Amino acid sequence: MNRIPRALLEIEALLGSTTPSPPVEALVVERRGLTQILRRTCAELHEQRQRVAGALGEADAVRQIKYWEDVLCWVKDQGGSDLIVMSRKA
Repeated sequence: MNRIPRALLEIEALLGSTTPSPPVEALVVERRGLTQILRRTCAELHEQRQRVAGALGEADAVRQIKYWEDVLCWVKDQGGSDLIVMSRKA
Protein backbone atom coordinates (compact mmCIF):
# COMPACT_ATOMS: atom_id res chain seq x y z
CA MET A 1 0.00 0.00 0.00
CA ASN A 2 1.35 3.42 -0.94
CA ARG A 3 0.90 6.00 1.76
CA ILE A 4 1.76 9.66 1.82
CA PRO A 5 4.34 10.10 4.58
CA ARG A 6 3.14 12.09 7.59
CA ALA A 7 5.95 14.62 7.11
CA LEU A 8 4.67 15.46 3.62
CA LEU A 9 1.17 15.99 4.96
CA GLU A 10 2.54 18.34 7.60
CA ILE A 11 4.52 20.29 5.00
CA GLU A 12 1.41 20.56 2.82
CA ALA A 13 -0.52 21.91 5.82
CA LEU A 14 2.19 24.53 6.41
CA LEU A 15 2.01 25.57 2.77
CA GLY A 16 -1.72 26.14 3.03
CA SER A 17 -3.04 23.07 1.25
CA THR A 18 -6.30 21.79 2.67
CA THR A 19 -6.12 18.42 0.94
CA PRO A 20 -3.02 16.36 0.24
CA SER A 21 -1.93 16.13 -3.40
CA PRO A 22 -2.01 12.74 -5.04
CA PRO A 23 1.40 11.05 -5.19
CA VAL A 24 3.44 11.64 -8.32
CA GLU A 25 5.32 8.91 -10.16
CA ALA A 26 7.96 9.59 -12.78
CA LEU A 27 9.83 7.65 -15.43
CA VAL A 28 13.14 8.82 -16.89
CA VAL A 29 13.58 7.89 -20.56
CA GLU A 30 16.39 8.50 -23.03
CA ARG A 31 15.30 11.24 -25.41
CA ARG A 32 17.21 9.76 -28.36
CA GLY A 33 15.68 6.29 -27.88
CA LEU A 34 12.18 7.71 -27.53
CA THR A 35 12.72 9.76 -30.69
CA GLN A 36 13.70 6.63 -32.62
CA ILE A 37 10.65 4.73 -31.36
CA LEU A 38 8.34 7.59 -32.28
CA ARG A 39 9.86 7.89 -35.78
CA ARG A 40 9.31 4.17 -36.42
CA THR A 41 5.78 4.39 -35.07
CA CYS A 42 4.98 7.34 -37.34
CA ALA A 43 6.39 5.48 -40.35
CA GLU A 44 4.22 2.44 -39.54
CA LEU A 45 1.16 4.68 -39.15
CA HIS A 46 1.83 6.24 -42.58
CA GLU A 47 2.03 2.73 -44.08
CA GLN A 48 -1.25 1.81 -42.35
CA ARG A 49 -2.89 4.97 -43.71
CA GLN A 50 -1.83 4.02 -47.24
CA ARG A 51 -3.29 0.51 -46.79
CA VAL A 52 -6.66 1.86 -45.62
CA ALA A 53 -6.84 4.85 -47.98
CA GLY A 54 -10.47 5.53 -48.82
CA ALA A 55 -11.76 3.22 -46.10
CA LEU A 56 -13.31 4.08 -42.74
CA GLY A 57 -9.99 3.54 -40.94
CA GLU A 58 -8.22 6.31 -42.84
CA ALA A 59 -9.57 9.13 -40.65
CA ASP A 60 -8.42 7.35 -37.51
CA ALA A 61 -4.98 6.72 -39.02
CA VAL A 62 -4.66 10.42 -39.94
CA ARG A 63 -5.67 11.44 -36.40
CA GLN A 64 -3.07 9.09 -34.88
CA ILE A 65 -0.36 10.30 -37.27
CA LYS A 66 -1.03 13.93 -36.35
CA TYR A 67 -0.98 13.18 -32.61
CA TRP A 68 2.25 11.13 -32.63
CA GLU A 69 4.02 13.51 -35.02
CA ASP A 70 3.19 16.36 -32.61
CA VAL A 71 4.60 14.31 -29.73
CA LEU A 72 7.72 13.54 -31.79
CA CYS A 73 8.26 17.24 -32.56
CA TRP A 74 7.91 18.14 -28.88
CA VAL A 75 10.36 15.41 -27.81
CA LYS A 76 12.89 16.53 -30.45
CA ASP A 77 12.62 20.17 -29.25
CA GLN A 78 13.49 19.29 -25.65
CA GLY A 79 17.05 19.74 -24.50
CA GLY A 80 19.17 17.24 -22.62
CA SER A 81 19.64 13.54 -23.02
CA ASP A 82 16.73 12.38 -20.83
CA LEU A 83 13.05 13.18 -20.48
CA ILE A 84 10.93 12.74 -17.39
CA VAL A 85 7.42 11.39 -17.93
CA MET A 86 5.20 12.03 -14.94
CA SER A 87 1.89 10.59 -13.81
CA ARG A 88 -0.28 11.78 -10.98
CA LYS A 89 -2.12 9.01 -9.17
CA ALA A 90 -5.71 9.88 -8.35
